[in-house]
Amino acid sequence: MLYFIPSRGEFLKILPGTGDNLSPEDIAQGYTDYVIWNRFRLECLDIDGELPMECVDSGMVLQKGEFFDVLGKVLNYAYGRNAPDAIPLLW
Repeated sequence: MLYFIPSRGEFLKILPGTGDNLSPEDIAQGYTDYVIWNRFRLECLDIDGELPMECVDSGMVLQKGEFFDVLGKVLNYAYGRNAPDAIPLLW
């Protein structure tokens, strides 16, 4: 999933995890998967992975629900309490 954050002039890319980073403790707490997110400035965006990219920030968010329920949580981790609006570009 790719979003544009107009107030920051950034793109936010969210990719589903494969579950291989879950620890036994994560699984015991009910986490089923995770997503990886990356923030990119407009001039650094590379969707196909062919060019070297420099991201502004990145992280991983554990999840218990569906992949599509994670946007709000990622926005909070990436931008804090006053998370900006996100415009979906690629799903």
